[in-house]
Amino acid sequence: MALCVSLLPLSVLRVLFLRLFFGYDIKHSRMGFGTILCVESAVIHDSRIGPLNIFLGPLRAEITGATIAGFNQFKCGDWVLDQKIAKPSYTRTLRVAKGALITAQHSFDVCGSISIGENTWIAGSHSQFWTHGAGDIGDIEIGANCYVGSAVRFSSNSGLGNNVLLALGSVVTKRIMEDNVLVGGVPAKILKQNFHWKEQAGK
Repeated sequence: MALCVSLLPLSVLRVLFLRLFFGYDIKHSRMGFGTILCVESAVIHDSRIGPLNIFLGPLRAEITGATIAGFNQFKCGDWVLDQKIAKPSYTRTLRVAKGALITAQHSFDVCGSISIGENTWIAGSHSQFWTHGAGDIGDIEIGANCYVGSAVRFSSNSGLGNNVLLALGSVVTKRIMEDNVLVGGVPAKILKQNFHWKEQAGK
């Protein structure tokens, strides 16, 4: 059903059918052609979702005032944990805040929680955000007004503070929650303190 809805010719029809048949809370938003939305719950307000994205699995999506371009994947599995041997908690929540931009061809593993702050750009392409690994579940939190370069990797229990520039190709393996810094490397670390990337970009 979700695939059929994604192929309807007009955004207004796709939104209408997603609301009627799936019960999603979608208001003042556009859904791109071929975008499949098949999740546990979705709240999408004042947002633009581009073509051929995939939102799949028992995850909760909360997208407000954001722009998501095309060909991105937001997925999680429907695993049942053996409580005798497993401790991780599958929070399965995607939050994209007002003014955030996700460009094209990124991959988001939404087994834990992924939070993208206001006015943050997930730029370039082919970045990966992993909230689970071998026996490990953790969240990824990216603050406000960040610029995340192309082809980066985030592991579970990692994140960035506010006003951070993350260099191309970096691998973030921990929480780097300082504000106004330049971060980069494998593994990623602070390269420069008191760094205001928006001012640098304007020069």
